[in-house]
Amino acid sequence: MLFPESFQKLFVTLSTTKSGSRATVLQVPVKIFTLRHSPIQSSIVAPSEASRKVLLLLHGYPQNHTLYYETVQELSKAGMLESWDVVIPDLPGYGRSTKIPSGDGSHYENSKRAIAADCVALIDKMYGAGQRFIVAGHDRGARVAYRMAKDFRDRILGICLMEIIPTKLMFERMNSSNDHQLTLNTYHWIFLAQPPNLPETLIGASSDYYFSHTIESWTGPRYRGHLDPIAVASWVEQYRNPAVLTGSLEDYRAGASIDLEHDKIDETSGNAVVDCPLLILHTTKFLKQHKDVAEIWESLGSKGVTVKQVGDDQVGHFLPIEAAAEAIPELISWMHEIVS
Repeated sequence: MLFPESFQKLFVTLSTTKSGSRATVLQVPVKIFTLRHSPIQSSIVAPSEASRKVLLLLHGYPQNHTLYYETVQELSKAGMLESWDVVIPDLPGYGRSTKIPSGDGSHYENSKRAIAADCVALIDKMYGAGQRFIVAGHDRGARVAYRMAKDFRDRILGICLMEIIPTKLMFERMNSSNDHQLTLNTYHWIFLAQPPNLPETLIGASSDYYFSHTIESWTGPRYRGHLDPIAVASWVEQYRNPAVLTGSLEDYRAGASIDLEHDKIDETSGNAVVDCPLLILHTTKFLKQHKDVAEIWESLGSKGVTVKQVGDDQVGHFLPIEAAAEAIPELISWMHEIVS
């Protein structure tokens, strides 16, 4: 069993989302699969039980909610499950969460803005619209968290971002410097963003091989071959479902198009800086690729930015697992500073 029995498995259907004060009725409801732990157990927490301590954990590519099995173990060891609710969804389009892509080719439905709104709507459905919370995200989930902090400033108490720099900078750094190493290491950003049905066809022809290779090559030497087999199987096998494969590709297509448009508007309007506490966790390998990671994020947070390097050179991309013993105590300490 990857998670303690206190983590309930829930399917939550969303028919509306909010952006600022404006509510949007979804033409096609979004169904989100999530784990939820609460010291007070019920299938859905009534609005009268709002204002709890809530932590939302968002996974990245190519995972689902099971990315956080080591994180939950560390939270449990520290006694955090005695006083905190923890919500761990499959991002819409991944795992068992459903998301119908945009029919007009805009990729909006899989944009970070739309997914962030879905995740906030999930919290609303569970705890009521007044509930504020901390969100931590890894990889694509961190990009959702950053967008959430910009679009829902009155709801987010703090964000923890793991292993990212802003999307625009990632694309700008795919150039000839350092013998094209960053470009080669991040080839998937370009490949996965290609129009339908090229990546669907190529990956779908042998999805088990493609994702097994991706996971192994992104894992550091210490954990390579030693990730939990149940978790790895759930990551690989989800892509046998064509809808999940398309959902993940739409994520990257949005990242190469509409997400950049939204970010550009933020830059020109002064909305790129978040006004909640910001914790940046990164690995040694990530720092070698982005030596200015601290300077980047310090310029984008107005309420305190904490940057921590975790793990050694044996740790790969999957920080919430491979460096959990170092990273999660940093997360917990930072959370205590925000919420007493």
